[in-house]
Amino acid sequence: MEVAAALFEHHGFAGVTMAEVARRARISKTTLYARYPDKPALFRAICSYACRVPAYRFAAVATEGREPEAVLADFAVAIAEATADPAADRFLRLVIFEARRFPELAGQILLESRDVASPLVEWLEAMAREGRLSSHDPALLARQFGALVTGGHDGLLQCSEEESGKRIASAVALLRPLFRHEKDRHG
Repeated sequence: MEVAAALFEHHGFAGVTMAEVARRARISKTTLYARYPDKPALFRAICSYACRVPAYRFAAVATEGREPEAVLADFAVAIAEATADPAADRFLRLVIFEARRFPELAGQILLESRDVASPLVEWLEAMAREGRLSSHDPALLARQFGALVTGGHDGLLQCSEEESGKRIASAVALLRPLFRHEKDRHG
């Protein structure tokens, strides 16, 4: 997969052959085709892997007994680090470029990225159940928070560490009013 990823990255989908992948990976074409029946299947597998690479960052965010702003800040850092991951970034760009050829791949990547971010959604759902989050759709709120942190199109064009820090601070500040602090709930 590493060899194929590097080839796709440098030559795009159209510029890569299964024969070249097998040759550079030092495996037989039979072995390659046994695992990936065609080039689109290999491309999908690589994109899926790149999307799932940052999952551990989300799972590592501690939520218990912490103030919402601190938890949001940690999730924002996880989102920023995940989107700054060079492999994930390269393949996101490649998927965007190849979207006309693989429209289903964009949907797959979207679903997988939402699955990776499920710890954030689950935490927001728990906060809503506890009455600590204003009545909002936690899944939609998580996606909107992610968009604020990544900066949308701006983030694809400008992704300096300074800019990322500003987006994180702004995203946390924008969501802060939605949370009720423990002392506010109990009077």
